[in-house]
Amino acid sequence: MTQNFLRCLMCRQFRTYFLLVIAMAFVFQSLLVFYLLAKVKDSDGPTEFGSSDSSRIQQAFVNEKEPSVSGKSSCGILSKTALSAIKRATKKKCKEELSDIACKLKNNQLVPERLPNYCPRKDSVPGSSLGCFHDNNQSRLLSSYGVKLPGLTNQKCIDLCAQSAFLYAGTHNGKECYCGNKRPSLEHLLTRTYCSVPCDGQSSQTCGGVDATEIFDSGVPTRDSSKLQPPIVNGTAKIAFILTLNGRALRQVTRLLRIIYRPHHVYLIHVDARQDFLFRSLLQLELKYPNIRISRKRQSSIWGGVSLLDVLLQSMEQLLEIDSQWQFVFNLSESDFPLRSIENLEALLAANPGRNFLKSHGRQTRQFIHKQGLDRVFHQCESRMWRVGDRNLPAGIRIDGGSDWVGLARSVVEFVTSPSHSNDPLLRGLKELYRYTLLPAESFFHVLILNSKFCDSYADNNLRMTLWRRSQGCLCQHRHVVDWCGCSPMVFRTADWTHLTTVMAKSTVFFARKFEAAIDQSVMNRLEEQLTNTSLSYPGLDCYWESAYHRADLTPKPNQALLAVTLSLAKHAVSLLLQNSAAVCPGLRPSRVVAITSYFRHDHYQGDLIHFEVDKKDVEFEALVKPLTKTTHLMESPRILSTLQIGSDYDPKEQVFRNRLGVLTSRSKPIITFKWTGHINTTAASQLAHLVWFDPDNNVRAVHNVNVTDASKMGNQNLETDHPLKPGVWLVAVIYDGKKIATTEFLIVPQAGDQGTQFDNTISESQKAWEKYLPVDAKSVIYRREKALLMKKDISKFLDKMTAEYYAIQDICYKDEPPHCATIGFHDWQSCLSTDWSSFSQDPKSDLL
Repeated sequence: MTQNFLRCLMCRQFRTYFLLVIAMAFVFQSLLVFYLLAKVKDSDGPTEFGSSDSSRIQQAFVNEKEPSVSGKSSCGILSKTALSAIKRATKKKCKEELSDIACKLKNNQLVPERLPNYCPRKDSVPGSSLGCFHDNNQSRLLSSYGVKLPGLTNQKCIDLCAQSAFLYAGTHNGKECYCGNKRPSLEHLLTRTYCSVPCDGQSSQTCGGVDATEIFDSGVPTRDSSKLQPPIVNGTAKIAFILTLNGRALRQVTRLLRIIYRPHHVYLIHVDARQDFLFRSLLQLELKYPNIRISRKRQSSIWGGVSLLDVLLQSMEQLLEIDSQWQFVFNLSESDFPLRSIENLEALLAANPGRNFLKSHGRQTRQFIHKQGLDRVFHQCESRMWRVGDRNLPAGIRIDGGSDWVGLARSVVEFVTSPSHSNDPLLRGLKELYRYTLLPAESFFHVLILNSKFCDSYADNNLRMTLWRRSQGCLCQHRHVVDWCGCSPMVFRTADWTHLTTVMAKSTVFFARKFEAAIDQSVMNRLEEQLTNTSLSYPGLDCYWESAYHRADLTPKPNQALLAVTLSLAKHAVSLLLQNSAAVCPGLRPSRVVAITSYFRHDHYQGDLIHFEVDKKDVEFEALVKPLTKTTHLMESPRILSTLQIGSDYDPKEQVFRNRLGVLTSRSKPIITFKWTGHINTTAASQLAHLVWFDPDNNVRAVHNVNVTDASKMGNQNLETDHPLKPGVWLVAVIYDGKKIATTEFLIVPQAGDQGTQFDNTISESQKAWEKYLPVDAKSVIYRREKALLMKKDISKFLDKMTAEYYAIQDICYKDEPPHCATIGFHDWQSCLSTDWSSFSQDPKSDLL
């Protein structure tokens, strides 16, 4: 009886517990649904009826915590999007700007409601009704685009279809709007009594019927642009080139200039305000070439930023002041390269005076608007594009866009920049609109030309070629500067040669992008050979040098850890040069790093060149150093990893580390890249491998699970931690099927400011499960202990020892004149000018300075 009583009691307890769990689950589910509904934009907003997605910009869902602030401002409660931007901004000025813009957006003071269109279709009456037509879901007359539109009126539907360049608009059943380009047949015409359903947005007006659609003429011209006229043999045209430059690729810039330079053209160069090296180096061009100017009005040209359009408009205004004769302007970047000669371009332009060369996105304008973010408000401050909220684009105009690389006639440039046209309603309204637009240069000129008196000059060809691989190019690599997820074209490589030449043979293209000599210079060499119809034989043709640091740089700020490591490497280089004869040649102690240059040969990174001074100020050297791989593949385990590397500044699109020398500090964001060979044990219990990160104290700091089944792609994994990284030697072990198959080490360089830093010292719960994969031999234990003690005692000596283990000295040379002692017994010392690797050796292919 007692047992039955207990059993019954337990049964009641179980039922109570079970019901409690169900209740909690129901509450959680309700809260989740409420949260998701709260996140949905405009629950009563438009519902689109299928169209294909052809746009190249994808929306990013910003991974952010909801602001804890009340959300109130001077204009009341702001949207969560605006509050998130305000909270994440760090400077007071930026926060105030974001708040002000959010308020103006809320009060409908930020975007013009309607703008004029000065380019109606000939023989059309915009907004005129064609009649009421029989129409339903089974046989839709206007099938290009459809949307259920709350607040529908006939004009609202006409504006929507005109905005997307559809010739006809139709309202259906009070709430539905349809767009298309095919004029309906009169056989479907009905009496107007069939179109008697009141409009959702204006009950005194009718918007079609249940099985009937009233169709209107939108008035916009057809999308087709007139064909280009064939080039005029020996035809000439004066061209102004705007070069908008970023980065440190000086030699690639000068090579581009050498190929496109002609004395009768004009060249204006804008260098990003944060790139002092490139600006300082190119200033010398003005002394030698009167038709080359370097703009002093510099801005930070971040990806997608409003500043990019500002730079173009300012540069065009300057070009009008510099020269009164040029007829066309083309913008280029450091990653552009010509496919045909400038003379051929002149011949085409001479045959097409006044034409404007722009590339449209294609046919799906609605998708382009959404994916491009044109229906969102953005603001640039703190070198970032912040998303503030949603907006409606102005009615009355046709929206278009595509590439921001354009070729414009002088007449358009004068119209856009002249003060006499500043009050033009269309121009003024578009400048207001694009002040708060992501990627404004990819749309501003398109919309202006297609809705203005210049519409007949539009040529849907910007004479450029780009290489898109969206699986690699759309990996959100710009999220650090914009609240959006964008795509970028790939760098052309030698493997793309067939594709490149095939497009050239079929299309009218004169420039291609992107090219990057640090990744593949050979394809540029082949293009130049084709351009000049000669076989190139320059000294240093297969070599490329790119600046990584110079002591004269004002911006960006120098990386002190990089300078400490390179100075230590300079000491090693000098000691190897002197070997056992230091007493014969005293005073050659490295004192300061002058410059650091990355060196490539045959499209492979060869190392960095460290240009340094010694205590004797009249002597300078340059040493070639290269980071050593610290990856070990365990012999007793199957070789299923082909690549395992750790670094920072990883470019997932091009799959390269931009921090080539690999100097990491406690504030770095390490990332490990890996690729499987394909020889995977398919009988293993799991198709997962584990990446176990150990800090210098052998504590587990992270464990990541990675899939080994996809052997065709390069994988990568960030070390995700909120804490600074403890200086010293870190280790990553790769565990698969219970076995350690590979390890790799990386050095976190100690700095003077690390002493007061609080590092993560917590012991992970999984410590014991993974520490068995650490090296347990006495030699390894002693080695780690000694290095830790040395780092605490003397950072400089620690660096000297560690750089000797992590880097190799490849070669060394002297700049200008050797020290006096070198003439006594050191006959094997070499001049940098006589080498083929030094940054001071010959490089005629990039010689414009």
